[in-house]
Amino acid sequence: MAEPKPDPMHIILDAARRCYLREGIAATGMKEVAAEAGIARSTLYRYFPGRDDLFIATIKAEMLDVNAFIIDRLAVYTAPADQVVEGLILAINEIPRRPLLAVVFASEEGSRARRVIWQSDVIMRFGEELMDHVVRPASEAGILQDAVGPEVLVEWVYRLLLSFLTLPSNFVKTDEQLRTTLHALLVPVLLK
Repeated sequence: MAEPKPDPMHIILDAARRCYLREGIAATGMKEVAAEAGIARSTLYRYFPGRDDLFIATIKAEMLDVNAFIIDRLAVYTAPADQVVEGLILAINEIPRRPLLAVVFASEEGSRARRVIWQSDVIMRFGEELMDHVVRPASEAGILQDAVGPEVLVEWVYRLLLSFLTLPSNFVKTDEQLRTTLHALLVPVLLK
């Protein structure tokens, strides 16, 4: 019986991830990824029309993995306020542990990369997926702030996450301090 053929997308995304980590995001182009994947550049372009498309797809795969990790760990929290706070703490702690996400979201090199990701729909989908199990129940319960739309709330939480990743606090040093701060400052912005 023949071995199943490897998924070309999986091969390409794995090769791109290795190149980004080894060479750096800025130094990695389609040529380097095609060589790493063992395919022709023309084949790579059939799957990804450009360098940014490949980068976004690679980051999306990493972010989906982080989402699954966070959602799994949030299952023990039932209150929307706890889910938002604990989800943000999990993300702040987990993203730097993922080498590619750490480069993108928590380093100087990630500046251009963050702009590329920000201008794609990946961030909104990431936030919507992660926040859906918080925003929807809070909205249904009538406790979601309604001065702005849920998409603005998702963007605002993402911006808060980015600030903690790129510029750690001088005053909030522990998860417990962060938890207290988020309950005091973030929860009232999101929930009534």
